[in-house]
Amino acid sequence: MQSDPARSRAVLIGTPTYTELGALPAVANNVTRLRELCCDPGAWGLAGERCRALRRASRDEILRAVEEATAEATDTVLVYYAGHGLVDPHTGELHLALSGSRRGPSFTAVRYEDLRSVLLHPSDGRPTAPRKVVILDCCWSGLALDGLMQGAQIAPAVAVEGAYVLTATPATRQALAPPGETYTAFTGELIRLIEDGVPERPALLSMSALFEELTAALTAKSRPLPQQSIRQGGGEICLFRNRARGPAGQRADAGVDAPPRVPVGATAGGTAPSGVRATSPARVPAGEPEPDLPQLVPVALSETRTVWLGQYPVTHAQFGVFLRDPANARWRPAAARAAGTDVDDNYLAGWSGADFPAGRAEHPVVAVSFPAARAYLAWAGRRLGVPLRLPAAAEWELAARAGRSGEWWRAEIAAGRVNFLASHGALTPVGDFPPNPYNIGDLLGNVWDICVDDTGAPVLRGGAYDTPAARLRERLSPRSPVECRGNVGFRCAGDM
Repeated sequence: MQSDPARSRAVLIGTPTYTELGALPAVANNVTRLRELCCDPGAWGLAGERCRALRRASRDEILRAVEEATAEATDTVLVYYAGHGLVDPHTGELHLALSGSRRGPSFTAVRYEDLRSVLLHPSDGRPTAPRKVVILDCCWSGLALDGLMQGAQIAPAVAVEGAYVLTATPATRQALAPPGETYTAFTGELIRLIEDGVPERPALLSMSALFEELTAALTAKSRPLPQQSIRQGGGEICLFRNRARGPAGQRADAGVDAPPRVPVGATAGGTAPSGVRATSPARVPAGEPEPDLPQLVPVALSETRTVWLGQYPVTHAQFGVFLRDPANARWRPAAARAAGTDVDDNYLAGWSGADFPAGRAEHPVVAVSFPAARAYLAWAGRRLGVPLRLPAAAEWELAARAGRSGEWWRAEIAAGRVNFLASHGALTPVGDFPPNPYNIGDLLGNVWDICVDDTGAPVLRGGAYDTPAARLRERLSPRSPVECRGNVGFRCAGDM
């Protein structure tokens, strides 16, 4: 039986950038794609709020998120980590690196033992999820198994009760992040198996079956082999449907254009008004988007009208793909500035040709103009097969309100969903802050969204990382359509 998505939770942790260790840009792609698959009803089907993605989080944020997830889950909790693995030089214990971690001092990272303890024993006597899956994609990750030898051997000192632990490597091996590949070696194969399925396997993929397929695939590529630890039937836990076992040989989700629309009930910020609904999780009309294209969420504005909205603002990496297309050469920074008609001198500040500043792949692209944003949307829409445009201000407002009445933005701030001047105060990757009840992120804070008013002129909504709380609800207009601000980005919209 598949783990019930309504009673399960997932915490996906990735640390792609570091101050003293080498960057791992593929880790951000790992987390983004795994979250999409966990939320895909053709794979697992978690609602957006039940699947948290943490990038560059602190030790306390990680442990708190894991504790909350395992206490809330009454079926299965999944915890995934990708990043650098460190070994304590005194105890030999595995530590999971944070952005500020450095080799040697163990206090700069998260002890795996602390994470395991939180999974087993949430504070205040709260219950723990009956089934647990831990996946570690980092160097020396086999240390989490503490002496695992073969197959299902259990290491009582560190194994999580009633759980399945999967590691990318043995205790003595480093994990791989091959240059030029979208994902890390281990997670890339895991993603492929979830995306494509395995024709010879049953309709549900157990963790043990995934381990066997991962081992075969990584062996064929002469890459480090995964390890597993099983407790109390944990190997039979099934998170994902086998997408190769649909009717007549089709994928399990073939022919599905979008999930059914479901009513949004009462939220912390108020009650959803009648007739306003949103769907979750995010999908695009003709299946999954390419990794370098935006993810879209269907939002029902009324009983008769539904639109697509970008789950997050367009990122540096996504805009970079647009610029690398020879057909879009006129939008590269030097060429667009030289033309002087559609951008100002601040356009894509810090870029060199189609190359964005280091470490900004998953950050919203900023310093783009109204014409540049529309050019990107026309290009991305052709690739997605969905005509894309900028959101109307009224559409943005309904999506941001997410069915809530009153001063709903106060609930967003209280829930920690907003990157503004008094919270983080600097541009962050998309997904660092939780999405709203409609599973749409960064509608308030991080970057201003370019929208259009009733006349089609550009307007700005939502505030940014440098905006005080009192100004998040301001309705601004750029001085001109070609203005390029360092705190302004944009997201996609489209008609269904």
